[in-house]
Amino acid sequence: MKLFPDADPNGWRIKRYQYSDSEVKLLEAELGFELYPEDKLPEFFIASDAQGNFLGVAIFIDPRTKPKILDGGILTLEVGIGVNAEGKISRIKVYDYRGNVALAQDAFLNQLRGRELDSNFKMGVGGLVAVAGEPEESQLVGNAAREALLLMKVALGRRDG
Repeated sequence: MKLFPDADPNGWRIKRYQYSDSEVKLLEAELGFELYPEDKLPEFFIASDAQGNFLGVAIFIDPRTKPKILDGGILTLEVGIGVNAEGKISRIKVYDYRGNVALAQDAFLNQLRGRELDSNFKMGVGGLVAVAGEPEESQLVGNAAREALLLMKVALGRRDG
């Protein structure tokens, strides 16, 4: 609901998808890393308003390519991405993060809003500013946003981006 506040709380639909081997190869080539097993079987949350109008799709991604330890525990980074009907990021939220809280605040996250698959997601380029002291985590959030758009394009047929 934080990703689509206007959605009907009872109107969410879950669409599960299993990527074929060729789709996995395409995604991994495009992303530059191997997909986690759970990313090969994603769940997309379809948001509609009270009248049944399509608002967008939400997905939750852990963008880490290798585990990171903080204070003796694995540091989790769960990113929720909402993509509107035009294929642009409408909202992005970070959950369960124990590092610099600025990474989970709108001042950082809002710079990714409105971006689409062919947009820049590299921190330090095109106006994207990483959180001070968190360049790697900032880039991981940007990567998650791009990954969400790509996963949706392949799974949901948004071939136009």
